[in-house]
Amino acid sequence: MKLLLSFFMLFSPLMSFIPNQDAIIIASYCYLYSSPSFSSEIVKIDENPFILYHNEKVTIIEENEDFILVKTQNEQTQGWVYKYYLTTNTSQIVYPIFNASVRKDNTIIYDINKSPTELKATAGQRVYLYDGFDDKNEFTAVQLILEDGSLYNGYLKSADISPDGVSSLLIVGISIIAACVTIILSIIFIKKTKKNKSK
Repeated sequence: MKLLLSFFMLFSPLMSFIPNQDAIIIASYCYLYSSPSFSSEIVKIDENPFILYHNEKVTIIEENEDFILVKTQNEQTQGWVYKYYLTTNTSQIVYPIFNASVRKDNTIIYDINKSPTELKATAGQRVYLYDGFDDKNEFTAVQLILEDGSLYNGYLKSADISPDGVSSLLIVGISIIAACVTIILSIIFIKKTKKNKSK
């Protein structure tokens, strides 16, 4: 089963960023990039990747499509951050849309390297599948909200995820019902035809 799911563009379509405006990081953590692209080099301090954490404040410098050039307020470090990890709404934290649920309690959450963490997801917890879903894959990339209210990017086992939408079992059930109805109607039509001929 392959579901084509929308990417982060649906996250906050009305969000606008103005130069010199303050913004808040809403991801659990994220990197700064040297240019507006995930393929560009990550900004480093003393050879270590510079990391922004949840609720950290930054100042907006400029916007370039899906990236924002920001300046940190403490160390005055500059770099590009994925704009869907930012919000300028200080009265309400904005999170991404959700399109799937966790199937069972105590589901292990895996980090971006697919290594198990101590974090657990609960049955019914809503998650965001930002890179599609294929139940043939062992792991699926997800974004979910942790107990502290922060966003976490990681992986869940595909078997532990229930994507939104019509399930394959429901589709099979509908097909069987439709086939049965067709057969019944055909039988009724044949019987009526025979009766009419007998008259």
